[in-house]
Amino acid sequence: MLLPGITRSILSNGVIFINKKTILLIALILALLAAGAWIGYTIIHANTPVRIGVLLPMTGDVEFKVPLEWAKDTINSQGGIAGRPVELVYKDTGSGNTTRLGQEFLNDDSIRIVIGPDKSVDVFALAPGFIAKKKVLISPAATSGDILRAFGKNGYIWRTVEGDVAQVKVILTILKGKGVTKIALLAENSTYGDTFYDWTGFFATEYGIEVPFIRQFDAGSPTLEADVTEALKTNPDYIVAVAWPQDAATIKRAIDRSGSRTKLFLTDAAAKPALISSLGAAAEGLEGTGPTADPTTGFTEAYEKKFGYRPADFAAPTYDALLIAALTEARQERAPFESLADSVHEVVFGEATVTGWDAQGIRTALQDTLHGPMPWITGASGGLEYDEVLGVDPIASYYANWQVNNGTFRTIRVLDSNNSTVTEKIGGESAGQSRASAGLMSSSSTLTVTYSAPVDRTNFKAVIVGPSRGWSNYRHQADALAVYTLLRQNGVSDNNIILMVYDDVPTVPENPLRGDIHNIPKGQNIRSGAQADYTGANVTAATFGNVMTGTRTEFTPVVLESNASTDVFVYIASHGSPGNIVFGTGNSLLTTEDFTALTNSMRKDHQYRQIAFFVDTCFGESMATNVTAPGILYLTGAAKNEPSLGATYDVDIRQWLSDEFTSGVITTLQADGNITFRQLYPEVYKKVTGSHVRMKSTGKFDIDTPVMQYLKQ
Repeated sequence: MLLPGITRSILSNGVIFINKKTILLIALILALLAAGAWIGYTIIHANTPVRIGVLLPMTGDVEFKVPLEWAKDTINSQGGIAGRPVELVYKDTGSGNTTRLGQEFLNDDSIRIVIGPDKSVDVFALAPGFIAKKKVLISPAATSGDILRAFGKNGYIWRTVEGDVAQVKVILTILKGKGVTKIALLAENSTYGDTFYDWTGFFATEYGIEVPFIRQFDAGSPTLEADVTEALKTNPDYIVAVAWPQDAATIKRAIDRSGSRTKLFLTDAAAKPALISSLGAAAEGLEGTGPTADPTTGFTEAYEKKFGYRPADFAAPTYDALLIAALTEARQERAPFESLADSVHEVVFGEATVTGWDAQGIRTALQDTLHGPMPWITGASGGLEYDEVLGVDPIASYYANWQVNNGTFRTIRVLDSNNSTVTEKIGGESAGQSRASAGLMSSSSTLTVTYSAPVDRTNFKAVIVGPSRGWSNYRHQADALAVYTLLRQNGVSDNNIILMVYDDVPTVPENPLRGDIHNIPKGQNIRSGAQADYTGANVTAATFGNVMTGTRTEFTPVVLESNASTDVFVYIASHGSPGNIVFGTGNSLLTTEDFTALTNSMRKDHQYRQIAFFVDTCFGESMATNVTAPGILYLTGAAKNEPSLGATYDVDIRQWLSDEFTSGVITTLQADGNITFRQLYPEVYKKVTGSHVRMKSTGKFDIDTPVMQYLKQ
């Protein structure tokens, strides 16, 4: 049946012709239907609350619900989001499994933004799922330094408190101001403690503070007092302890019993009433740091006036998390086809009107987000200015320097991690992107002279070692295979490479890509085709020693066959401690003494013309402290008192794929095939985050040789 006014003429091919009036009539009907549908949608949409998930504990030392409800009520009192009220959907992680509760939010299509979780380990567990579902996660309290580097640039993972790298920086700033020249570090072996362990040596080096002792301990460890005793033997001015109240009290008692004049400095984890109740009068004078709000925002005073008590450490960032979530939803009202990631970016990088966290500020921020140029949001915790490269983190945080006085924690002063103000944008990167100062590069005379070897080179040999075991050490095996691949692509045959790699990662149950190792996300399988000479339990420090010195045994049939005209390249990626490189699970160690003896033996037996060691381990510089045999160049990713960091995180397999130093070396060599050893050092130095690349030459090594020419058969 045809609509009135339609005339039809059927041709032989069945085409229908419709006159102009009919076309206009159909268009009008469709427009009316669309308008009706849109009006209906708008009416329903306008009355639908904006649901925002909350994945936080509702009980405990940190109070999250109070600032969230305050922020919600303030937003709704100002008209909500385009007239839509904000509704908070709580899932209490204090009484349920955080990962399971987070998955429930992922499966709920009515919720696109979730505030939480408060623990860094839970952020790592949930972030890949949120990224895959293109939902936003905003944590107000997860402070691991690794979160920034793991999830930067993806746009879906954010937090309203800077990572604890900033707290490390503030602590060292305080101690430097006290004239401290030597500290020891005791850090809990946890996701929380790892950041302090990873970064204290870096900032100490920057500030000229010696760290002769650095150690992690398990919470409640029975050997903690012995650790304190060992730390005190280095005569530090302070022990910096990253510990919760029980362990902090143990450390304090051990110091007091020793009679040492060493003082104790604590982090925010210890700043709980349990510390004072445990120590009693002995707690008097204890000092530490903890996150707080920018004192110029007035949030602390307003909170205390409204609720009758001072806010907990993360109250201001929690308030700000909901503020960012609400403004992101407002941005979506304005730009419904924009991705959530882009909407968050627009919110946190706004540069127009400066708005505050109170009712009037929120009203202005909402109106401008909906209709005007994007405002610069200043929250309860301060100006919400974010890392320009990676996002995720604010670039400035505020910390209270507290002291126990008359049985209570009292703020001595408030410090800003970046010396910023709320009156101007400073731009830049967060503390978690800190790189070494140019003035602290290695500068021995052997790195400035020109040398030409008197003996012509006749051949080239390489030894590549990735001795770490287990899924968590994926990056070490990947680093070794990446360097192996670099040499093979540069024309070096397998006959000239001895590859020692534990090689369990391709087949461990945790690996979702069986048989695969890659060093860049979605990259090629660099394990395929690699010919390993030693794997598994055969990859030991003793095996390495035999390989290097040419000592052939039943267990080491493949060894370095070299002479006085052989250029040798040695690469090692593993865990390290001061004076040690770890093989396997730690039962086998290559010590500084072993390394020195090995190089002396090789020199004595004329087993090399020149040797270039590239070592990617924590505390890497410490291995070459006593090396004097001529013809050796030693390049490492970390100074003697600092760890080194992972570089690339793969959210699909949830693992670090490479280390900062190795990644910097490979990308530099791939970009410039003519770069010399002398030129390589400063290039890699400025690329590496969180450690000081070190280069040592014992002399009689031609550092003006192009590296890729040296790494050639």
